[in-house]
Amino acid sequence: MEQTVCNPPDSPLLTRRDATPPATAGCTRLSESAPTKDAIARTCRDLILAVVIIAASVTPARAQWTLDTKDGKASLRFGFLAQPQLEVIDTPDNTATTKNIFLRRVRILFGGKVSDKWTFFFETDSPNLGKATAGVKDSGSVLMQDAFVTYNCCDAFKVDAGLILTPLGHNHLQSAATLLAVDYGPYTFLESTPTGERVGRDYGAEVRGYPAGHFEYRLGVFQGVRGLDGSNQFRVAGRAVYYPFAADTGFFYGGTWQGTKRIVALGASFDKQKEYSTYGADAFVEQPFDKGAAGVTVQFDWMRFDGGTFLTSLPRQNAYLLEAAVHLAQSHFSPLVQYATRNFTNPLTADTNSLQAGAAFWMAGHTRNVKFTAGRLHTDGKPNQTQVLLQLQIFFY
Repeated sequence: MEQTVCNPPDSPLLTRRDATPPATAGCTRLSESAPTKDAIARTCRDLILAVVIIAASVTPARAQWTLDTKDGKASLRFGFLAQPQLEVIDTPDNTATTKNIFLRRVRILFGGKVSDKWTFFFETDSPNLGKATAGVKDSGSVLMQDAFVTYNCCDAFKVDAGLILTPLGHNHLQSAATLLAVDYGPYTFLESTPTGERVGRDYGAEVRGYPAGHFEYRLGVFQGVRGLDGSNQFRVAGRAVYYPFAADTGFFYGGTWQGTKRIVALGASFDKQKEYSTYGADAFVEQPFDKGAAGVTVQFDWMRFDGGTFLTSLPRQNAYLLEAAVHLAQSHFSPLVQYATRNFTNPLTADTNSLQAGAAFWMAGHTRNVKFTAGRLHTDGKPNQTQVLLQLQIFFY
């Protein structure tokens, strides 16, 4: 008897498994509830082969899950992001090693348009699902990560409104699905907790545009910290970028194109509410070489945070991020490094820094990839902590 299992026609893999062979002289027929060791071995072999075939596939998925109206003027698009991750890190006192297998991010994405001028984007998240803290695994809570609508007048003028990323540094505005390293810089969102943000996002509205194709501006008004009676002035944040070549015109910046795109971005930003302020400058460069056979990505971010007397939990400090990678197109392999440091102006406060080095294997760009880094976390006056990260990403949108 033969059993065939068929996937949908657009599935990347069709599998076939033979059941126990027919009985012959000197053999005993076994029921399907008691498979032979050979059958089990074949099943395991086929499963392993399926994983290898999927992992070896390097053709990016081009299909999208969309619903369109008959006239094509409105559409709804679906997607998801999943990032299973392994983390091994020393405890702060170096007496033990913490180990976790969890889901760094699980996101459901919805986007589309209601007309040629109006688009929308909504995204949920359940961060660090299953990660143990103080011996208790995170059971998961779904939150709204992004929720905004955009009015597209033209390339030079757009309006975004809702729960959106505030326009600070380049790393601050990147999509989590297109990061170069395993994660953002560890000090990219230092303002989030003191200002009541949700991982760099606040409620408000901004104008955004790309005049002449070489410039970008973003200027917005946001909730910020409202105070007990809600009478605080609103928060104002803005950003300007110069692109000598092509501009990155998406709402979310790309973290890398694996060395296939020539882009240089030089940016500056500010964020202000009462005595709180953040100022920053950043540079992003990606350059292909040898007719696309290789390429590099380099990013530098500087941000100066100062909560002043308004947000006293955010002392004055400078945060720096540097990350870089060399991309080898034929092998889909990118050695990478990420260094970040946090320096306080108060000499009595211990400075910290983080160094990670490793590689990314781009099975299908950002649709499917595996990243591995190992490094150390340092705090002045304390033992260094070794940290190892291994992450698989599956992204479809």
